[in-house]
Amino acid sequence: MKKEKAKANGGARSYYETLEVREDATTDEIERAYRKAKSLYSDESVALYSLYSGEERKQKLLELSDIFNTLSDPAKRKSYDESLRKERTGAPSREWDSGSINAGRDAFEEYSEVGAFRDRITLRRALSVAEQDQMATEKFRILFNRLEQICLKGAVKSIAVTSAVKGEGKTMTAMNLAFIMATEFKKKVLVIESDFRNPSISSEYLNMGRLCGLVDVLKGEADIRSAINRLEDTNLHFLPARCSVKNSSLLLDSPGMRSVLLRSKEDFDYVIVDSPPIFPLVDISILSKCVDGMLLVVRAGATPKDIVKKAVRSLPKDNLLGIVLNCADSIHMKKYYY
Repeated sequence: MKKEKAKANGGARSYYETLEVREDATTDEIERAYRKAKSLYSDESVALYSLYSGEERKQKLLELSDIFNTLSDPAKRKSYDESLRKERTGAPSREWDSGSINAGRDAFEEYSEVGAFRDRITLRRALSVAEQDQMATEKFRILFNRLEQICLKGAVKSIAVTSAVKGEGKTMTAMNLAFIMATEFKKKVLVIESDFRNPSISSEYLNMGRLCGLVDVLKGEADIRSAINRLEDTNLHFLPARCSVKNSSLLLDSPGMRSVLLRSKEDFDYVIVDSPPIFPLVDISILSKCVDGMLLVVRAGATPKDIVKKAVRSLPKDNLLGIVLNCADSIHMKKYYY
C-alpha cells in the first residue's frame, strides 16, 4: 500500500476494515488491532500462516505496516479520512447500479416496490464470519479472492458447493462464503438451496417464518421472485428449499430448475448453490450440468483419500474450480498435500 488513497468501493476494503476497528478508534485501539492482525501472518503457531507463501506473508506484513503508519500519525490519518469521505460521497450506489449485470432497471427492484422482500430473513444459527472470527473471516476472504480470479477468467457466475459425503461442512462453507462476498466485497449474491433431501439451510440456518421456497417454485406454486428474500441489512439473498422431498433428482433435472439457475444469473453477481453430496446420490451429476463451476469441500482428517479422489473423478473436469480443505490445521495440511 504505497498510496494513502482510500478505496471504499469495488470490493476493496478500507484501512479500518482491514484492521477491523471503528473509524473513530483511538490510537491505542488501532495499535492493538495492528498487533493482533500482524500476529496472524508472523506467528507460525497460528494455522492461518499455512494459507500463504512466505512472499505473500511478507507482503501482508508490509501492507499492515503501511496501514498502521498512516492511522497512527494524526496528520496522515486526517488526510486519509478526508480521502475516504470524498470517495464514498462521490461513488454511486452499488445495489441498484444501472451499470451492473443488467443495464437499466433491476428485475427485483420492481418487486421490492410492490411488496416482495416484505419478509426479511434473519439467521437462526450464527456464522463465523458474521461473528467476526478473524481467522475464519480471513480464510473466506482468501477463498473468495481466489475464486473470483477464476470466475472472471471463465465467466463463471453460478457455483455449486458440494462434498464427497455428508457431514464435511459444505453448507457451512457455502453460507460463510456467500456472507463475506455480500457484506465485505459488496457483491449481490443469491444462495440457492438444492439439497432437497437434507435442506439444512431451511431447517438450521434461517428463520423461515411463512416464506415459500424453491420446492414451491419448482412445483409451480410460487413465483421465483416472491420466493427470494434478503438477509436483513445485507446484500445477501436466499432461495431456500423450505422443505425436504423424496424425488429430489426429478426436481433437479426439471426445466424449472434450469430456468431458476439461468434467471438468477441474470439478476445477481454470483449464485451460490448449496448442493447435495456426491455419494451415494445421482443428484450432483445432474446439477453439475446446470452450473458454471463446482467447489468441492473436504473435511480434513475425516474423509479417506480414495473417496476424495473418487469424488474428483466423478465431476466434470472443466467444472471443478477447486477443493476447500475444511477443519484443517498444519498437521492436516501436510497430510493432504500431495
